Amino acid sequence: MLAVSCLVLCAACLGDASDPGATGRAAAADLFSPWPGDESLRIAAGPSLVVGLDESLPLDVVSGAVFFGDGIAIANSLSREVLILDAAGRLLSRHGRFGDGPGEYKNLAGIARHADGLITWDGNHFRVTRLDSSGAHIGETRLRPRRGRSRIVGVFGNSVLLEFSERGFPGSTAVRPMEIRLPVAYEIARLSDGEVVFEGTRPGEEQWAAREVTDGGRRHGGLPVIFGRTAVSAVTDHYAWLATTDSITITRYDEAGTAVDVAFEQPRERAEAGWERFVRDTARESIESIEPGSIFLGGKNFMMSIREFRLGLIDDLPARPTLPSFSVMKGGVDGLLWIREYPDPLQDEVVWVGFSEAWERKKRLTMRASLDVLDISEDRILVRAKGAFDETLIKVYPIER
Repeated sequence: MLAVSCLVLCAACLGDASDPGATGRAAAADLFSPWPGDESLRIAAGPSLVVGLDESLPLDVVSGAVFFGDGIAIANSLSREVLILDAAGRLLSRHGRFGDGPGEYKNLAGIARHADGLITWDGNHFRVTRLDSSGAHIGETRLRPRRGRSRIVGVFGNSVLLEFSERGFPGSTAVRPMEIRLPVAYEIARLSDGEVVFEGTRPGEEQWAAREVTDGGRRHGGLPVIFGRTAVSAVTDHYAWLATTDSITITRYDEAGTAVDVAFEQPRERAEAGWERFVRDTARESIESIEPGSIFLGGKNFMMSIREFRLGLIDDLPARPTLPSFSVMKGGVDGLLWIREYPDPLQDEVVWVGFSEAWERKKRLTMRASLDVLDISEDRILVRAKGAFDETLIKVYPIER
């Protein structure tokens, strides 16, 4: 469903706040269009560096990567290693292995910059590990365990922002297809002692889902609502930022967990029927491509059961009449909060706008909509990609003026 999830992005549905017909107010200015005096930038057509093609340094499941000094730091999950490379992609050092001790990981689930070093997150041990400028282990902090999947969003000062989410739907009775929201929980914790100074929940991914209870067990699942909404988060040098992709406000938190609301009002674009058909057809094609597996439950092939179940949902899959206000937030090594527009499903290029921590619009950056951006610097972007044989690659693209 990767291709579908890139198109069907998801957050809290707050109504058409920027539609003047609905509110009686003038339409909001388009934050993603060129403004007078803009420093408008573009991404180069091809990467200046590709990591992962060399058989001597293969990548497996990359849970995160950041610009680090003049080079790159990569969290390679299956090998439980942090790889530190120079600007030319040469390996400088590698740290970590499977285990429970200092500098060891069960689930290397993310990486972030911290001061002159790095922070890694182990989603099994619920532990942040501090690494120095060379990647060597210098300390760790355990945080309280939480259910579900977890990831480190970023580090600011002496605090870390963590995100927790769960799949599946509680209860023991059969439920007909329904529209649900999968909540996303956030915590801000101190690196020094692990104390949580803020915790809160945002409405998560909108799904059209069902649960069916049978004698053979329970099965549940769903599909993202077309043009649905989801929770988003980012960290810059001094703040954590939380929102949903339909928000008219983004909430900024300092190290003490104190919140300040920042206005973000974006005109709402109506969803065209052709876009909806494209997303629905793409989802169906992806589901129909599921092949049989080797596991059988109740006499039925497990993968074919999933295929049948999802195809049963696709015809009635809801579609929002408007696109979300935006799709992604990301804090760059350049100190800016970058916000990505929500592209229509047939749009080739997408615009990111960079804001200072004082909420001043600083830059406008255009790139291909398909790029999975991990980090942004003054003159480069860091991207996660797939190679010709489905191998994971990390690419660096220059920024052109």
